[in-house]
Amino acid sequence: MRAKRIALTALMISLGVVTYVLESVVPFPIPNGKWGFSNFVVLLSIFAFGGVEGIKVAIGKSLIGSILTGHFMDVAFFMSVAGSSSAALIETVLSRVGFFGLFGVSLCGSIANNIAQIFVGSVFLQSKSFFIILPYMLFLGIPGALANAYIVKRVLPYVERIQVSTGFDFTTKENAAQETVPQIRNNRSGN
Repeated sequence: MRAKRIALTALMISLGVVTYVLESVVPFPIPNGKWGFSNFVVLLSIFAFGGVEGIKVAIGKSLIGSILTGHFMDVAFFMSVAGSSSAALIETVLSRVGFFGLFGVSLCGSIANNIAQIFVGSVFLQSKSFFIILPYMLFLGIPGALANAYIVKRVLPYVERIQVSTGFDFTTKENAAQETVPQIRNNRSGN
């Protein structure tokens, strides 16, 4: 089971890295900004496989994606890691609380991502004026968050089928497949 978990996490990180690199060429209204479409992989990991896997995917895709795009260990790298991991943490907590549906969780993750990125950017640049662009980033994050939630909503049924048909489930409980499938259905129906 441990090998399967590692393989799945690596697969999700790979998918996240590919989307991370591809979205770096899509124009964004704010210089050096991104739409955040690679975060759908993190959101999918959280809803399908659990928060720990989602956080691993968030950090892994930011780390490898930054290396591949030439931003390793610069301000953009630290902003990416801080934003992605804070979004994954918030999304994990909110997905467990059950108050928000998939779209609400994604929007809250986008907000956490943008706030963390602005905070890290202001610390590195030693200027509070970095917060001036926060409202714009929050507003521009809405389409990405909604698109990510929509993609996850469309993909979850396929993940559910794979989990049931192959027994490729990554929770630690013995009867995980019987418990995970209804949970996925409940998460989807809440939207």
